[in-house]
Amino acid sequence: MKPVIAGAAFMAVALGACATAPAAGGADLDDPYETFNRRMFAFNAGVDRYALGPAARTYKTVTPAYGRDRITDFLRNLRSPVVLVNDILQGEVDRAATTAGRFALNTTFGVLGIWDVATPAGLERHTEDFGQTLAVWGVESGPYLILPIIGPTTPRDLLGTATDRAFDPLVWIQIDNDEDTDLAVRGTLGVFGALNARARLEDQIAALNAQPEPYIALRRIYSSSRQAEILNGRINEDTIYDDLPDFDAFDEFDDFDDPVD
Repeated sequence: MKPVIAGAAFMAVALGACATAPAAGGADLDDPYETFNRRMFAFNAGVDRYALGPAARTYKTVTPAYGRDRITDFLRNLRSPVVLVNDILQGEVDRAATTAGRFALNTTFGVLGIWDVATPAGLERHTEDFGQTLAVWGVESGPYLILPIIGPTTPRDLLGTATDRAFDPLVWIQIDNDEDTDLAVRGTLGVFGALNARARLEDQIAALNAQPEPYIALRRIYSSSRQAEILNGRINEDTIYDDLPDFDAFDEFDDFDDPVD
């Protein structure tokens, strides 16, 4: 049960991340398993249409926006230790200090992160994961994959997701020394995380599904979004000119600058 819940939450987040506008400079991923991926894309779309989507819309109807915001802030604060570890592993000292400061402020003055008091204080939120860390270390992404429930990913990001779980304090913290209680708490957080993310991203997912070829759009946006996350918003000078024409093709016009008689 626990892997399914975690997968549903991850799929909602992945769909939302991929439904935003692509960043400049991202290259499309290799897709050698397109036939398999398209089948999994259709399967996941069915899960979202008939299960996750309706459940999220019901959740949005019965839960006030203020309550959903508190859940969002609380769950984001819970992920801060994972972000902090990856900041450190990437050598991002300033970003690590920001993450540590946010976690300290939100956990104390924000009452366990229910309120995000760090952002108004000037500590802007950012995300990091071990898939991004591996990319910074030079590990290639591998081919594009769409997996059941999990959604779009790559071998590098799959390894990153598994490793991030080892950094997640909820995996190790025992509540009342009772395994059933631990499972219930993690399962509840997973369900609320999936519903909250899916409700928050309703418009973006609708925009993705409205594309003429949603599968291709998802692949390209996933690729460019991940590239932007890896670069932390910095411009990749190696790819910024990728879409420009090859001006060497005009070398044959030797008299291009000569005046016309």
